[in-house]
Amino acid sequence: MNVYKKSYILIATLLLFVGVACDRNEEPRLAFAHPVPTLSPNDTVLSLGIESNTYWTLTSDASWCSPSLTSGCECMEVQVSVTANDEQEQRIATLTLSSTDGPMVQTMQITQQRLTPDSTTHYRLPVVFHVLYNKEGNKKQNVVEGHLAELIGEVNKLYAQCGVDLRMEFVMATHDPEGNLLEEPGVDRHKINEATLNSSFFMGYGRDPKKYCSYMWDPNRYINIFIYTFEDKGILGISHFPYAIKPHAMEGLAELETDAPWEELPWPQCVSINNEYIYSHEAYYTMTDVVNTLAHELGHFLGLRHAFSEDPETYDRDICLDSDFCTDTPTYNKVAYDKFMQGCMQSGGSIDDNEKQLLLMREDCETGEEFRSTNIMDYAYTEANRFTPQQAARIRYVLEHSPYIPGPKVRLPEQMPATKTLRTNTYKLVTFE
Repeated sequence: MNVYKKSYILIATLLLFVGVACDRNEEPRLAFAHPVPTLSPNDTVLSLGIESNTYWTLTSDASWCSPSLTSGCECMEVQVSVTANDEQEQRIATLTLSSTDGPMVQTMQITQQRLTPDSTTHYRLPVVFHVLYNKEGNKKQNVVEGHLAELIGEVNKLYAQCGVDLRMEFVMATHDPEGNLLEEPGVDRHKINEATLNSSFFMGYGRDPKKYCSYMWDPNRYINIFIYTFEDKGILGISHFPYAIKPHAMEGLAELETDAPWEELPWPQCVSINNEYIYSHEAYYTMTDVVNTLAHELGHFLGLRHAFSEDPETYDRDICLDSDFCTDTPTYNKVAYDKFMQGCMQSGGSIDDNEKQLLLMREDCETGEEFRSTNIMDYAYTEANRFTPQQAARIRYVLEHSPYIPGPKVRLPEQMPATKTLRTNTYKLVTFE
């Protein structure tokens, strides 16, 4: 009997506590306890005080600023998780505190400063694959769910083991430009009327270079990779080259006067991959390997040219020229190598392991020395698993300075967007396969 009496008293005490915490007989009170200071780029948690005697809800309009508790009925401290700001500008989130018993609403803006990168900054580059398919049931066109994430994982492994520390990685985007959570991370699917697309026209060489811009997401926040059926089946992939902004020039990069708004781009700044080879992945040295192709095209997107001799204006490859602006990558005559490769392939039909080893070798046309092809920016039979220190330095420069590449940037005041728009012919169209 005494046990039941004690239990009754305990329950009554708890009910009294709840009644005091959210007493509807008092004048309703709802407020943030104190102002929130501007957050640093690397702040990861925020304590938010709430003063209330009524039931309330707490919401955020930004995915990077997420309260640990979304409802309550008393004064308390709520922990808000904040992701590090690796975007190019400071950002603002609005927290909304609302009473469930009436019209009381309080808002608070959370400002987080932008990060100015230094040599230690690790870049996480959000990727979105825009899958353009004509037949929904065709798994080459409408790529199997999860496969593209696996490819990015393989590219990350390749870049992580490339012989130099790039201090970067590709990540599948988690949210769309409006902040909505993606059902399939990093993938945006569209059914199109065309069975095939001309990759050169898609990238901007046709009469209507902006035709496919509507598919592109903000390139300052995402790396846009388009997957579709190429009209020319012999092309595996193609990529745009990045820009530099005056006065931060870099040899080999086209220059812009200012950091112009991305909406002005006269073509989709992107990488295109031929879905014909989307499941081709056995070994990195094979010529049609999709991981090799994706790693190669992303190398172009981040500022790297081909490792072999190539005239920067005419793209003539029947020359001897160290044309990639990296003196630590030996060069060779691509046309001469292709003739040698074709001779090997025609002589015996299939190529055995010994012939493959021969085809991995190149001759430096400047020094006459033989070397093994290991560079990711080479073609044909290559191990394709290495970058050099100078290539890494170019990638780092692009990450820190180039517009239309995700991540924090080094910017001078005069490099910020101008009030007037740039002319279309300000942009130089440069793509590489």
